Amino acid sequence: MENVTRLLNQLLTNYHKEVRPGFGGDPLRIETDILVRSMGPVLETEMSYSMQCYLRQRWHDERLKFNLENITKVTLSTAFLKYIWKPNTYFLNGRRSTQHNITTPNVFVRISADGSIYMSRRITIRASCPMKLMNYPMDRPVCPLIIGGYGYTTKDVLYIWKVGSAPSPVEVYNDLTMSQFDMDFIQSMNFTESNHMGEFSILAVDFHLERHLGFFILQTYLPCTLIVCLSWVSFWINRDAAPARVLLGMTTILSTAAIGMLQRDGLPRVPYATALDVYLYVCLVYNLAAMIQYAAVNSFTKIIVSSKPREERKEEETQNMMTTPHRLILPDHQGNGRVTTSIFSYQNKTHHHCPVNFWRCIVGSYRAQKSGRSDLNSVSKIDLTSRLVFPGSFGLFHIFYWSWYLGTRL
Repeated sequence: MENVTRLLNQLLTNYHKEVRPGFGGDPLRIETDILVRSMGPVLETEMSYSMQCYLRQRWHDERLKFNLENITKVTLSTAFLKYIWKPNTYFLNGRRSTQHNITTPNVFVRISADGSIYMSRRITIRASCPMKLMNYPMDRPVCPLIIGGYGYTTKDVLYIWKVGSAPSPVEVYNDLTMSQFDMDFIQSMNFTESNHMGEFSILAVDFHLERHLGFFILQTYLPCTLIVCLSWVSFWINRDAAPARVLLGMTTILSTAAIGMLQRDGLPRVPYATALDVYLYVCLVYNLAAMIQYAAVNSFTKIIVSSKPREERKEEETQNMMTTPHRLILPDHQGNGRVTTSIFSYQNKTHHHCPVNFWRCIVGSYRAQKSGRSDLNSVSKIDLTSRLVFPGSFGLFHIFYWSWYLGTRL
């Protein structure tokens, strides 16, 4: 221990930490790799993400070479870093980054006999993550991390990814999990960036994420789909029950609008519509169309009928009476009783099974047939058409919607 202490004191004699290693010669190469310990949250409102990682850097300093018997590497305390030169690495797209200091500063430093230095820091990084939310929530965000040196151009310092790192210089713990995303893949690169101060060496890594759809299907898509289907129930309600049909339509519209406002709270105020917005708007259109459909039913089946000439309405009533079965009262064989018989009877009445009756209820012919009159509580042709057009077109919209957005996701 005394030999190591004496060695360190000798190394720091006449050592100037303000001067980079190899000053005046070739650029100093700083090998870097990252081990990601955890990641998240990813915030769409701020377009940022957080991650906890170990930033590892290696460089060579000839001034720290030593020759000590049976010792090739020496692990040092963090206090030693105050007296030697170290790279002034920073994150170009960082917003707020912190180094962990509990219970002690989470920094590991080791020097080798040939003057090589290895330093590992445990830090939490919060960086910007520009997102294009046109396909949200079926998008694939790409969150970058850009690393560079502050104040040193490529003539002095070169940042490079660690050679031989397998499979990538950016590794991720096997148990890394995120609530809304999966880590798809990681892409690392290095390049130079020029400005009025000169050229600077830059390291960059892109984290390609894949968003989970389960939450949005359970909380948005499925409820909105059921609400739209609920609005179609009005097509089977008597057209004279205006309060019931109007209340049902207003309830579905307000429910869909409430879900849309709740989902918008978690998104930035972008000037374009996301995939989720498109779905919510279409659901609102279908709910509103169900309301407009009842207005059409009310107009064409009441206003138009009441505007017919009086003689025409009397003729229709006469025809309806002729098709109505009449009953004839006759004395029985003893003269003191009554037997009732029908002049007109429906010989085509047949009993059908439940599936047949259910289908006739769907298409609107069940009530008229059960009543024995085609004009009694009859169903509007607009309602009959809507029962097929609304579900059919909504199903086609689903096929097109999911094919388009899931296709862009692949």
